[in-house]
Amino acid sequence: MLKRITWLHILLFLAAIKLILHFSTNTLWSLHRDALLYLALGRHLDLGYASVPPSIGFFSWVASNILGGSVFAVRLIPTIISTLTVVITGLIAHEMTRDLDTPSKGKFASLLVGIAGLTSGAFLRPGMMLQPVVFDIFYWTLICWLVIKYLNSENKKWLHWLGAGIGFGLLNKYSIGFLVFGFIPLLLFTRHRKLFRNKDFYLMMGISFLIFLPNLIWQISHKLPVIRHMRELAATQFVNVTTSGFLFDQLFFFLPAVLIWIAGLYFLLFVPQARKWRGFAWMYFTVLLLLLFLSGKSYYTIGAYPVLIAAGAAYMEKLSGKKIWIPAGLSALMLITALPRLPVILPIYSPEKEAAFFEKRKDSPIMESALRWEDGQLHTLPQDFADMLGWEEIAKAAGETWQQIPDKSRAAIYAENYGLAGAIEHFGKPYDVPEVLSFNDNYRYWLPDSLPPDFKTLIYINIELGDDMPGFFEKLEKVYEVDQPLSRQHGTLIYLCENPTPAFFERVDGAIRNAKNEEEIE
Repeated sequence: MLKRITWLHILLFLAAIKLILHFSTNTLWSLHRDALLYLALGRHLDLGYASVPPSIGFFSWVASNILGGSVFAVRLIPTIISTLTVVITGLIAHEMTRDLDTPSKGKFASLLVGIAGLTSGAFLRPGMMLQPVVFDIFYWTLICWLVIKYLNSENKKWLHWLGAGIGFGLLNKYSIGFLVFGFIPLLLFTRHRKLFRNKDFYLMMGISFLIFLPNLIWQISHKLPVIRHMRELAATQFVNVTTSGFLFDQLFFFLPAVLIWIAGLYFLLFVPQARKWRGFAWMYFTVLLLLLFLSGKSYYTIGAYPVLIAAGAAYMEKLSGKKIWIPAGLSALMLITALPRLPVILPIYSPEKEAAFFEKRKDSPIMESALRWEDGQLHTLPQDFADMLGWEEIAKAAGETWQQIPDKSRAAIYAENYGLAGAIEHFGKPYDVPEVLSFNDNYRYWLPDSLPPDFKTLIYINIELGDDMPGFFEKLEKVYEVDQPLSRQHGTLIYLCENPTPAFFERVDGAIRNAKNEEEIE
């Protein structure tokens, strides 16, 4: 019976366990702030958006309109994509072990890849996030597999599929460009530079360009909002990136599998049997140095690691020969390393219990990395966790306030950021809330041309009441305040504002005009 078990059986069995782990934890906490924006994009399908390419809007539309829009449904797609990423990592390992002609025929490598997928934070946490990140890791891994298929066979069909993979990857996240740039050493400094004389190489580039072209046209027609978005990131987030923090995070993302991917890097760089795949090591260092130079976020590199894990798994299988205790011992070490840290990777406890867990261990360098937000400061919970709290309560309070307004045709809801706006629209459906007004991210494109002249009532939602608000309305009444210290939205206020002054109309009309003209909104 055991002889009938293949490498693929082992890989799929461990992938199924990963699915079960996600299914058992995906509904314990609410949706992430960014998922609420992407669900809003799904309600406004387009060829592009202010901060992301269009494919996340399509997947969000599927989650809402086909799968039903529940928390479980929204997280189902990233869970499946994350699991497929592990499977493709196993396929890469199998391609390598097949060339190495190992005695276990890929079984040991599949075991190591599958356990890495079950224990590594970068294989787990993105699997519960409806964000471009999980798709980005998938596309990086898929592209690496397609490159290996071409290197192993030199069959031109893999170049064509590679073109499609790059094109669809760009429709998900522009950071695929880092991966493509990382392969330049492979093209310039190996015998594969002969590709520059191969018409199928240019056909590959043409396929990528044609797939990406609709979004490129959208970006140009909207005055390249991606540039404004990158400027905002550079001013608010990239400035907090440090070289030491960036490099430390590289160890943290796949900590249980760190020995595996380091072994993979060594294998690719120094072992003669890996010579034809050496370009993947160069790709890794090129991407690392490029992102360090650009002060990019540390997680932008995550997609470069699955191929290293696959290479490490193949190398460990080669070294093991018939000795099963080596992969078994490494698998046990990964599990022992990961299990105590599972609450760091996935929110498996209640918010209070998660906070207590971090409080007891906050002096650990690993915990410090987990608790450091994009603002560079340490907080009680990881930022991703804090971004999953308070949304349903805010939507309920806003919805109940909306229901109390007698003349809804002369009223609107305004939210300061896309998380608030998306939460009210998604979770506020039972209260028949209207489309929320906001100048944040893609919401600027959905603003009306102006408010009606007989406009009377505004539900205003922000972390603070702006200094100018008392001059904009004759009556301001605070109706709700978020009291969840663990939530990133703690202290958020909901005001019922009535009888606007002329100054309000003048300010709003000017802000809408600037938004429509792609100008900065003060």
